[in-house]
Amino acid sequence: MRTQSSDNAGETQSEASVGLPIPIRDASLFKHSASAPVVNFLADNPEFDLSVRQLARVTDVSARATADAVDALAANGIVEVVHEGNARRVRLNRARFDNPGDPVERIPQVQYRTPVRIACQYLTDELQEVLGIVLFGSVARGEADRQSDIDLWVLVADDLLEQRNAANTLARKLEELQIPPSVALLEAQDRDFDSQWPAMRQRLEADDREWASAQRHSFEFVVETPQSIRQQSTRVNTRRLFGEGITIRSSDGLDSVKREVLRDE
Repeated sequence: MRTQSSDNAGETQSEASVGLPIPIRDASLFKHSASAPVVNFLADNPEFDLSVRQLARVTDVSARATADAVDALAANGIVEVVHEGNARRVRLNRARFDNPGDPVERIPQVQYRTPVRIACQYLTDELQEVLGIVLFGSVARGEADRQSDIDLWVLVADDLLEQRNAANTLARKLEELQIPPSVALLEAQDRDFDSQWPAMRQRLEADDREWASAQRHSFEFVVETPQSIRQQSTRVNTRRLFGEGITIRSSDGLDSVKREVLRDE
């Protein structure tokens, strides 16, 4: 359901995709504003099955409008609807879902994949008990430009204030890093990135090197704990974070928080 921007036109597609039957069974699919966030969320969380009311929390439209989008998606075989009494549970039709496996490869603009990998490695190294990381904002939507921050929402287990301070310090540090073109391009889709990380970090932090055409990026980290979310779930912009975001690192703890935020009221 994502559209390709001009910045990544011509690149090899490795994003997640959903197949449509031909002929289209319900052309109203494309007129519903709720369709894209519903599919994005279910593709990001294919093990979830949710009520229409829960899905409405990631769409920013009414439950009725979300239900209309679900009907069109179901008619085209993109989602499956299971009836439980008077309620309907909605889940992704996995048979139509092509998932690259590595969530970083779902980032539409390839040039941001390595910076996101690097930031996630640093967050895991520098923060304590990282339960999950979600990419959101313009980079997740495939609409980023040179002025865009890389926005990462980070769920940690505890010590909220201390972890936020550490994340802010880390963001400033990462903005000073130079990512040489050889790293930015070569490791963009490197499945052995984790195993190579110690040597790569040492290379990135070498203060005696200046690379021509090195990349720098701005980062914005939003840090929360399960407790902070439960105390004030309205602090989470569900559409921006979960309706448009890409979960880079997950855990049972993050899944629990998602379900808590999307619970029926």
